[in-house]
Amino acid sequence: MPAYNAEKTIARTIESILHQTDDRYKLILINDGSTDGTDGICRDYAAARTDKISYIFQENRGLGGARNHGMQLADTPYVSFLDSDDWLMPQFVERILWYLEHCADPGVEMILTLPVIFHEGSGAVGDWYDKTLFEKVFAQDGNVVNPAQHMELYRFEVNQCRKILQTDFVRRIHFTFREKVKWEDIYPHFYLLSQCTSCMGLGEVGFYYRIGNASQITASRGKDRLDFLIVFDDLLQYVDREGKKELLYPVMRVLIRFAIWCIRMADTDHRRLLVKKTHQLFRKLPWEYYRALLTGIRGSCSKADARQYLLFVTAIRFRPLNFIFYDYLWQDLCEKMIKKLLGAGERVA
Repeated sequence: MPAYNAEKTIARTIESILHQTDDRYKLILINDGSTDGTDGICRDYAAARTDKISYIFQENRGLGGARNHGMQLADTPYVSFLDSDDWLMPQFVERILWYLEHCADPGVEMILTLPVIFHEGSGAVGDWYDKTLFEKVFAQDGNVVNPAQHMELYRFEVNQCRKILQTDFVRRIHFTFREKVKWEDIYPHFYLLSQCTSCMGLGEVGFYYRIGNASQITASRGKDRLDFLIVFDDLLQYVDREGKKELLYPVMRVLIRFAIWCIRMADTDHRRLLVKKTHQLFRKLPWEYYRALLTGIRGSCSKADARQYLLFVTAIRFRPLNFIFYDYLWQDLCEKMIKKLLGAGERVA
């Protein structure tokens, strides 16, 4: 568990681990240079539960750096991650170990869980973003599939905390997170799935993912948004270097969706620079990426999503149209006009 200035939430997160119905776990707390009361809270818990908790303070290396440090110290057969503002379901450890112990495949390299969404403001609990797709791929809890034969896995939400990794698998493929960047989950999502041959789905348990908090990474509206260009550059280099042509469409799909979201969420001080650099990124993509996009949206995409992808690619690649993204009002107006025109065209047809 990485922790950075998490004094308001970390106690609840730690308690959710200490109150598991099965105690076959270890907790590694990595304080990533916090300047608030996080250190004192972590030290108190570690002192009270020396049998379960290891505590390390390090200079700030970002979420990826904290996770890397924790992975180096892990000595259990499997390792998972939990952010310091989320919390586990009580039977998380028990049910995961039960399925592993009763699995016909003794070498499961990855387990994908199904979190639920907790809204901090209202207290409402909702389904995870890809629940329908998850239940389609894993029709029964404990099913094990090979990602190479189930490309739908790449369409899952990229959140790293839903993944439980076999420790030997992590070390065999030399996996680490990019340090000191936001959105560090994107490249690992594709890298881990493309290296994995046995992936179990377990929708019975997961963690509570908290939203509606201004301090979350996903709530950032400033220059951090530019980090998405770094992590996608890592991903594109991997795809090109390893010749992973089967990933071209999944990568384009996530890249477009993430670019749209980042631009929409960016503040006006950083939006133009983000648009400019996103334009440059899409301009340098080889044409085989766009061919893969066209092929992919014909077979596995709704008409609405297909239009959104194609319109975005056209507008971001063609520099004179980039002004659409400079202000959210322009963006909203253009999107409404396009939807209206397309809708009229469908009615005439």
